[in-house]
Amino acid sequence: MRALRLDYRATSRPVALGRILLAVGLVVAALALFEYRAAREEVAAYEVRVAEIRKSEKRRATSVRATPGDVAASAQELKVAQLALKRLSLRWDELFTTLESARADGVALLAIEPDPGKNVIKLTAEARSALEMLDYVERLQAAGGLDDVVLASHQIKAGDPLQPLSFVVVASWMTQKR
Repeated sequence: MRALRLDYRATSRPVALGRILLAVGLVVAALALFEYRAAREEVAAYEVRVAEIRKSEKRRATSVRATPGDVAASAQELKVAQLALKRLSLRWDELFTTLESARADGVALLAIEPDPGKNVIKLTAEARSALEMLDYVERLQAAGGLDDVVLASHQIKAGDPLQPLSFVVVASWMTQKR
């Protein structure tokens, strides 16, 4: 049997390549460190600027007194915002389902006007005849989802050649989501 000769020494070529890769890695690491320090200094400068702005806002807020006109304007804006919030919280899908179930031939629904403050909804519609109008009001009363359905007004549109009957129905409606 012949003796095996194993050479575990590395050749000089891979050592040179390793040194070059090490040098490139060190250069990249140094550049990353430089960028990190620059970014950290920029963040620190922004934090100082934000702190200065907050201090000046606090000083200005304590030095500025609200006038009665400002308070009234703010109260009005709050009231408008609350009304908008109430209108957004209306259960529109349930109302449309109720109105769709009460739909009648010969009646055209023209407008839906909710009043969330009073929990009332006003429906404006047109019908071809008084009988169709009364049938529609009865359908609304039976549909569910609306309470106290009342025919508030009606009139014949004389200027229109078909002379439709224009009418307004008022009903109570639950406006808050559950």
